[in-house]
Order: sequence, then C-alpha cells, then structure tokens
Amino acid sequence: MRVANSFAATPRIMVALGRLLRDPGVALDDVAALLRQDSTLSARLLRIANSAAFAPGEPVASIQDAAALIGLKDVHRLVGAVAVDQFSLRDYPLYGFTGPELRGNSLLVALLMEELAASTREDPAAAYSAGLFRSVGKLALAKLADESVPVAPFQPADTFAPLESWEKHTFGVTSNGATAAILKEWHFPSEVTAAIADHFYPAAHHHPLAGLLNLSGRLADEMGHGLLGESRYWLPAAESARVTGLDPAIAQRAGERALIAFERVNRAMG
Repeated sequence: MRVANSFAATPRIMVALGRLLRDPGVALDDVAALLRQDSTLSARLLRIANSAAFAPGEPVASIQDAAALIGLKDVHRLVGAVAVDQFSLRDYPLYGFTGPELRGNSLLVALLMEELAASTREDPAAAYSAGLFRSVGKLALAKLADESVPVAPFQPADTFAPLESWEKHTFGVTSNGATAAILKEWHFPSEVTAAIADHFYPAAHHHPLAGLLNLSGRLADEMGHGLLGESRYWLPAAESARVTGLDPAIAQRAGERALIAFERVNRAMG
C-alpha cells in the first residue's frame, strides 16, 4: 500500500465523482467543488474546456463553467483520461509496454466497458473505472521492482511462465490481485474490485463486470491496443457471448461507438 499511496490523487477523485453521478439530479456545484480538490486536475479541465475540441465562444474561467460546457458524462471520462495520463509519463520495461501504450489500452478498455455496460444494465461509471484502472497493479509492482532488487522482465515467449505465473513467482501476487487491493484501499466500489480480480477467468465466477472486462480486453487487443501477455486470457467470441449474455453483433457495435469516443477524448486531451 505504500507504493499505491504514492500515486496521484486523481483516482480517488474518480471514486467520489462516480458516486455523485449515480444521482441523476446531482448539482453542478457539487461536481465543481469535488474537482477543485485537485488543483492539477482542475487546471487541466479548464485547458480542455478552452481548447478547440469544445470551441467556447468566450474564455472559460471557472471549473463550474468548464463542467457545464464539457457535460458531466464527458467530465467523468476526461477525469479518467487525466488520471491515466499521469500514469503514462514513464515506460514500463518490466511488463514490455510504454507509457502511451498503457494509456491507450486503459482508456479504450474503459470506454468499451462504458458502452457494454449500457447494453447490460450495469453501472456505466463503475464499468468505466474498472476498465480504466485495471492495470494499476502492474504499475505498483513495476515501481516496487524499481525500488528493490532488479527483476528480470516478463518474457511473453516463455510458454511455461505466462503472465500470472511469472507475477506470482516474482512478487508472490498477481497484478490483478494487487489492483483489487489498491482500489479497495482507495474506496472503489466492491463491484469494481471484484471485476478486476476475476476478469482473466470470468467463466469461473458469476460477476457480470468481470465478463465484460474480459470482453473489453479482447476487443481492445483486436483494435491494436492490447498489452503484452494478456491475449491468452481473453475468451473466444462464442464463450464470451455465453458468459456475458451479449450477442457478438451488439458487442461489435459497442466497440465501434467506443472507438469513436476514444478518438474524441484523445482530441480533447490534445
């Protein structure tokens, strides 16, 4: 937890924002008051609101006006994007991916989760958070390795040591287990932590978000935004449809919408 607590505060803001957005009558002032708790986040949202992506008629000077212009759904998306931007400022050679690759995977999986949740009556905010932060455990383990004895990087070609086996041998814990523990410490909802803990083996559990997270991981992989060593854990389309209850055609359309949102968020972030 020492390593996890050294991360930026933005994920904790996401928890509180998700709770607020569950109330359809949430006041804009309450959202703005929460966002102001993180000055770096507030400044970034103001820059985004004043960018060409939103093309305001006149300068936006307050976080309330920024939230009103951007819209609460996109505020939630952009707060998440800012959070993963903070994680992507470095590369992660231990796991074989760069900061930008991490960012692309995290954001696309989150947007896929949001779209798929709408098709299954799951909470979109919880689904988005599960997709966005599912790799935090990898980052914590990489940081732990940096601060201790050097660790040999993960080798995806080693068929006798797939990702989770390598993690258990190296750290005594899987990154998914570490993520679940960290997000629990940050007070994320239990449905988010359980989904992340179980999403490599959703057929063995009965957690709807875990199945959606596995599906989102596969779709992101197919779109060219996968992470090294994870593809072996994604269910084939037919089995995924059985576990999630989603017709593959519905999943495909959700993927198309998520990709449009992915491009839109990337434009807004600059």
